[in-house]
Amino acid sequence: MKRLSNPLILLSALIGAASALAADITFYERDGFRGRSFPAIQTIPNFADVGFNDRASSVIVRSGQWQLCSDAYFRGRCATVNPGQYPDLRALQLENQISSARELDWLGGRPPGGGVGRVDLYDAYGFGGRIYSVNGTIENLAAVGFNDRAQSMIVHEGTWEACEHAEFRGSCQTFVPGRYPTLAQLSGRMSSLRQVAYGGGPGGGVGDWGRGARAVLYEGADLSGRAFVINTEVVSNFANTGFNDRASSLRIEAGYWVFCSDANFNGDCQTFGPGDYPTLPWGLNNRISSGRRIHQHYPYNQNPNWQR
Repeated sequence: MKRLSNPLILLSALIGAASALAADITFYERDGFRGRSFPAIQTIPNFADVGFNDRASSVIVRSGQWQLCSDAYFRGRCATVNPGQYPDLRALQLENQISSARELDWLGGRPPGGGVGRVDLYDAYGFGGRIYSVNGTIENLAAVGFNDRAQSMIVHEGTWEACEHAEFRGSCQTFVPGRYPTLAQLSGRMSSLRQVAYGGGPGGGVGDWGRGARAVLYEGADLSGRAFVINTEVVSNFANTGFNDRASSLRIEAGYWVFCSDANFNGDCQTFGPGDYPTLPWGLNNRISSGRRIHQHYPYNQNPNWQR
């Protein structure tokens, strides 16, 4: 117990030194805002790292909109909470179960003058069947006749959060610009959708598009095992680095990156924005052979590799 409390003391001290204002969200160990507390002002991908895993029984949200999840890295059961007081978490089915939390603008938010993105939903795999275009928040897809119908999706602009239940409840997943011929665990189960950041085209962006952007590939799932850091713009063949077909998880610290299953940006390709990816899509898991950072004016409609 003593070892678990040390990260909390250190993080609380850093938060106090960084801002004289109240934290955006505070977690309490017992109902009614009692017991040990843990304040946070930024995304926490794994509460085990700060000694407060599966401990929160009540929450006060002072500002922002937060997503709370039962598993690390924003998996499992998730619920969205707005500013207010939550004296117990039983109604959210998250009492003593919170393992990760993030603001909904965790990927960088909308920059000044940021635009509205667009998503096309399809009711068949591989972009077939009926299509429904989205350019704004939809709290309940039943209202537009597309509830639990989406099987594939194209994200043209923006970063979007899709959830299995209405009002952004249940299991949620974040999608950056790209083509998704299958939605995996959300296929036929999507009930709500909203844009949480803007980027992927001229005039907008998420993270740092300039110098300093880098990606980190990990040999094991959940960002574990041997790591390989990319801080150059292009790696056309991972065979030259000794890390070919090894990556099982990924962290994007800044910028947008595209990774492909074959050398020279061929094969299956997918784009990733800033954030942690504790598992990779089946087409890229242990198959990444090339990667590059995408610049702000990346021509989405003109690059055949990105549309595979």
